[in-house]
Amino acid sequence: MANDLACSFDPTSGPQLRAVLSKHGFRPRRSLGQTFLTDGNIVRKVVTLAGIGEDDAVVEIGAGAGAMTRVLASVARRVVAIEIDPVLVGVLEQMLSGRAEVMRADVLAVAWEKVFGPQSRGRWIVVANLPYSITGPAILRLLEARDWVQRIVIMVQREVAERIVAPPGGRTRGLLSVVVETTCQANLVAHVSRNCFWPRPKVDSALLYLVVRHPPLIAPALEPIFQQLVRAAFATRRKTMLNALANASELGLSKQSARALLDQCQVGADLRAEALAATDFCRLTEAMARLRGTLPA
Repeated sequence: MANDLACSFDPTSGPQLRAVLSKHGFRPRRSLGQTFLTDGNIVRKVVTLAGIGEDDAVVEIGAGAGAMTRVLASVARRVVAIEIDPVLVGVLEQMLSGRAEVMRADVLAVAWEKVFGPQSRGRWIVVANLPYSITGPAILRLLEARDWVQRIVIMVQREVAERIVAPPGGRTRGLLSVVVETTCQANLVAHVSRNCFWPRPKVDSALLYLVVRHPPLIAPALEPIFQQLVRAAFATRRKTMLNALANASELGLSKQSARALLDQCQVGADLRAEALAATDFCRLTEAMARLRGTLPA
């Protein structure tokens, strides 16, 4: 079986994919968002968009049955394929036959230093196909790996992608939009039909191209305050910034001090969170740190 998979298995072929998974006793679970990319053109588009060449090191998140992995392994210097399902890990190991490193791990819990190594900061490319059910938390976890990463090409539900790249004032702009904008330059580069997957999901997907900012817009030491502010601002979308900040107990601001903070940063008290750019939240964070006496030198 190992030699057969290494030599002839094409995971973008629906019939071959179903036959191999059936032999391994595997059935996709919708509860886990297990769908498999079965369109070779999309695979090639992702690799091209990511700009992967023979000198690059790549981490693939959610490798599945290896549709993307085998192409990555043919062009990149090094590939680490991360997959959580033990059956799929076995399929990957047999199919790749040593051409890529396969790691069984959960993107929400994996230790990034074990994946990337301590000496390779700022050099990796990440390719990810995330289950819809964990998209938000998984993206936040990927952003925690930004010190190691140059760029990320990630496939997510189309509506989520559109929210992430929504500009200030956009109706769908939210917390994830601001956090991503602070750490990356994000572009929606392609739409992917639900017909490119098996089993076919109920929604279409999109590809996001993220170039990691080195350094990010907010200093790492200020991230806890930044997170508090952004979460408070978006906790109730109908509230103005003044009311959102004044009513957030974790910030400890009176209405008067919240108004003074907003005025100092030239942020309208009557604006709602979705109207603000990431740089507005960065200014508010620095002002809040000064108010608390914790602004780094």
